Parts: sequence; structure tokens; C-alpha cells
Amino acid sequence: MHEPLVSVVMSVHNEQQLVADAIKSILRQDYAHLELIIVDDYSTDNSVQICRSFTDPRVRVAVKQGEPRYLAASRNIGVAMARGEYVTFQDADDVCNPARLRMQLQLALQDPGRTVAGCSILRIRENLSQTWTMPAEHDQIVRGFHRTFNRTTIVGATLLGPTQAFRRTPYRESFRYMQDWDQLLRMYESGEVRFCNATQPLYTYIIRPKGVLNNPLWLDYNILVRHCQHRRRAALPELLTPEALADHLRRHPLEHLWWGGLKSLIKMRNCKPSNNNTSSRAKSAVNHLSVKPALTTMEHPRRHERPT
Repeated sequence: MHEPLVSVVMSVHNEQQLVADAIKSILRQDYAHLELIIVDDYSTDNSVQICRSFTDPRVRVAVKQGEPRYLAASRNIGVAMARGEYVTFQDADDVCNPARLRMQLQLALQDPGRTVAGCSILRIRENLSQTWTMPAEHDQIVRGFHRTFNRTTIVGATLLGPTQAFRRTPYRESFRYMQDWDQLLRMYESGEVRFCNATQPLYTYIIRPKGVLNNPLWLDYNILVRHCQHRRRAALPELLTPEALADHLRRHPLEHLWWGGLKSLIKMRNCKPSNNNTSSRAKSAVNHLSVKPALTTMEHPRRHERPT
């Protein structure tokens, strides 16, 4: 198999308790031809010092100095720095299975230069775990892009694909939340990529009790991404901020009724307890991942929940 360099981009903001585990999970990959690009997003704790403590020559640390804040800008910086033919992402408060890069790269190389591969995920919250199995094929994945609910058929943080594809369709740096979904939709609409998923749970989210799903800004951006998608389909100019959308809806009562109703439905659905099956112990679940060896370094504080 051709073994291209894979650039892993990690954005870090005040993750001193978690970032070391995230870095280790990348450096322990059984696919060794990688570089890890860490972009610090104005941390005020010891995150930068921890990142710089790793002496592996594959690790590069960039500290923002005047560049825009937040995840989208950090990932764009990392993609611009990438030396690899392929790029993927790793959040600073997550971990991944040692086989992740190898297995996703095998899928991406089935159609080189065109395929973007994700994977199923394991979500860990307190002492419970959930496996979210993603569909394997492109046609199954993109069906979710057209649904109102149950849209998650590929997870943005897991994407591995040609570096040039991410440069052609960068993250929108004005988006605080839902950056992944906005980029996924625009990639799909470009017609330049095909999606697939490894069905094994190769990426692990550590969920913290307080989540962005109850954050009004997250809900605003959720509606914004959907509205942008709707306007692109109608060949209309997009409204690229929640404020611009709110102003537009105030002037169009019928649209306001529709989008306001959808926003209320999304909020209600996110308040419902999950019906997914959960196991009794997070560590036990990680130890029994279908791809071995599995990670067991899960004993740390939980992350903020994020949309996928």
C-alpha cells in the first residue's frame, strides 16, 4: 500500500487535563507516517507547555498571535501548515484507537484524491458509553444531509481526506458552532468528494456534563447552517451570521414562523433523554472495542457535549 504522510490537526484551548492523552493517542497509532500539528487557541492554562513537552519530532506546535479565535480558524491554520497528502483531525479532549489512521486511510486510498473517510464513534459520559455506528457507503451517508432530524451519518471530527479537499472547502471562521456540518454540506455540494465510514468505533468522545446543546448560540448556528443549505439550494445568497439571519426573519414573518418552529422542535428533541442502549462501564466498553488494542486512558474529567 502507498503510505502517504498524514497530517493530524489538533486545536487546543485550555485543555491541560486532557491534551496529553489526546496527543499520546495519535503518537501511538500503528500507522507511523504522520505529523501532528497542534494549534493553540489562546490558552491561558498550561496547555502549550504540555504540548511542547512532547519531544517526538513528528509534533509541531503553533501558537496563535493575532489570528482569529475558535476552532474553525485553528483547523484552517493547521490545514495550511500540513505537509501531508492527507489530513485528519483530533480534538484535544478526545482520544482515538491506535488503528484509526490506518483503517481510515485504507478506505480513502480506494479512490485517491476524492474519498473522505470517517468512522463510527464511542461516546463516554460519566460511567456510561454509547457506540454510534455510522453507515459505510456514500449514498447512505448523504441521505442524512437531506433529513430534518437524525442527520448524523458522518462525524466531522473523524474526517480523513485529501489535504487539497480541505483547502478548497475551508471551515468558515465566522461560525462558532456547527463548523463541521457546514463544511460537510459544502463539500458534498461541490461534487468533488465521496464519503465513507469505517464502521468500527475508532474515535472516542469524552462527554462532559455541561453541553453546548443547551447553549442558545449552538441552537442559533444549527438553524443558520440549515438556512444556508436551504438558500444554496434555491440559488440565493447566504446569510452568514446568526444576527443577519435574525434580522432577515424579522422582516419575513412566514419564514420566521417556519424556522422558529424548527428551532423549537430541535430544542425539545435535545432535552429528551436518549433511548440508545448504554453499557454499564465506560472503561469496559473501551476495552471491548472491535479493533484492538483499545485505549484505556479514560479516567479524566468529561468534555462539553457537542453536536455531531
